[in-house]
Amino acid sequence: MNKLLINTPQNVKFEYNQASLGSRIVAFAIDYFIIICYAILVMLIVTQLGLLKSKDSWLINGMYMLLLLPAMFYPFLMETFFHGQTMGKIIMKIKVVKIDGTRANMYQYFIRWVCSIIDVFLCAGALGISSIIATKNAQRIGDLAADTAVISTKQNTAIQQTLLAEITKEYAVTFPQVIRLSDHDANIIKEVYKKGYERKDYNIILALSNKLVQLLDVKPQMRPEEFVDVVIKDYYYTFRDR
Repeated sequence: MNKLLINTPQNVKFEYNQASLGSRIVAFAIDYFIIICYAILVMLIVTQLGLLKSKDSWLINGMYMLLLLPAMFYPFLMETFFHGQTMGKIIMKIKVVKIDGTRANMYQYFIRWVCSIIDVFLCAGALGISSIIATKNAQRIGDLAADTAVISTKQNTAIQQTLLAEITKEYAVTFPQVIRLSDHDANIIKEVYKKGYERKDYNIILALSNKLVQLLDVKPQMRPEEFVDVVIKDYYYTFRDR
């Protein structure tokens, strides 16, 4: 899986997994299956209400358009209220974020939605797929216009293994100052660390790292995420037999 590398204003490098083309296509298919099901439901409701018996075609068409408005705005509304995810994206564990890895805003979701007319519907998806394949950060036209990218929210297996791995007898403690921490502190650090990766939010990990630097009074010569990981392992090794 390709990586989206972010260099933050604090000069912290953070890495995301780009959403694969296949997962994006499946998410799109799920979303539009939902939209089609909604449209069929609308037709059944209109039929049951007897509006199709009217001879006024303007009334019938107007009723359809009114009831289908939620379907038309579905991608934009879902991404806005569910922080970059539609039902398809939730199922496929992918989401839309700003190109710097932070949460996108309503304006950016709107730009992506408007541009889908060009790169998805007018070309039967060919332009959007070509753009995703050709661009460095796997962006379709809507992403390029909105300055967004689509990332995977699946937890990084390597990170999970690092957090839960057994520490060998040969392990050397890097920061003996972890003795200042309590079990409660260690558990909070671990949970916040995992949450930062799950949310793909480097600010959480950076803030956690800065707090640990103050608490332990150390000057780590490593990236914030590496520092936090080492502190967690140091703590559990130091108190493994307690």
